[in-house]
Parts: sequence; C-alpha cells; structure tokens
Amino acid sequence: MVWTTAVLWSIALACGLVAYRRADDSFRRGLRIAWRYTLVVGPRIVLAMLLAGILVALIPNEVIARWLGDETGFRGILLASFVGGLIPGGPILSFPIMLALFKAGVGIPQLVAFLSGWSVFAMHRVIAYEIPLLGWRFTAVRLLVSLVLPPLSGIFAGLLVMAATG
Repeated sequence: MVWTTAVLWSIALACGLVAYRRADDSFRRGLRIAWRYTLVVGPRIVLAMLLAGILVALIPNEVIARWLGDETGFRGILLASFVGGLIPGGPILSFPIMLALFKAGVGIPQLVAFLSGWSVFAMHRVIAYEIPLLGWRFTAVRLLVSLVLPPLSGIFAGLLVMAATG
C-alpha cells in the first residue's frame, strides 16, 4: 500500500509542477477543484470508513472467519459472491468494507469473489437503473449469464495464491 501512495503522490506532484510552470492559471484552478472534491468526497470517505468499522465490529471476527475465511473454500467463495452483490453504493462504501473484512480474516479468494459480486450484481444498481431502463428480460439474461463470474474469479484468485505461496 505504501508504494501505491508514493506513486500517487509522485504523479500529483509532477502534474502540479507542470501546472505551476504554465503561464496560465492552471495550478490555482487545479487547487480550487481539488479542494471542492475534498469537501464533497472527504466526509463520505470518513463516514464509509466509520460504517465499515462498525459493521465488522458488530459481527465477531470468529464468525466472519468461519463463513468467509481461507478455510471456507468454495462455500466461502459462493457466499462472498452473493453478499458482495447485496452491498449498496459505490467504491466509497464497498472498499472500506472490504478492508475491514480483510482485517477480520477473510481469505483473498473470498475477497476477490466479494468484489466481483459487488461489481457484477450490484442489486442497488439493478433495481434503480437496469430494470427500469432495460427491462426485466434483459436484466434476467444478464444476471443469469453473469452468475459464474464472481465464483470463477474467486477460484482463480485461490489458484494464484496457492501458486504464489508454493
């Protein structure tokens, strides 16, 4: 995680330097835009982290590990795929929940299946957008053909983890 933060800071500083050296008002405009984004997104991130922490604290780590830990195998991958699809909202909420689950002992294959389930199924998006705009038939076909994707991603993640650990 530290290296990704360092890369992001390096890119931001390089872009800031380029904007600062330009003759126009790019640097000042960029700072204003960044500040506005911070005011909008910052509180959401703080609340999402708080919610994720509280959710995981409500469920004992032993329970989370029993249902979604490394030793749960395919059963845990299937459950994570399903639960991921039920998580409402965007990445500001789902990624802190994933981080909290990871810290609680959820296995990597199960986390990959959880994230894939959230990406593919996203019931909040299906109900709010897909069914009203594209209809029941299209939505049913898409969901049916997508059923295998989150479990497969979890299985492949498990194989990669096994190969990497020897």
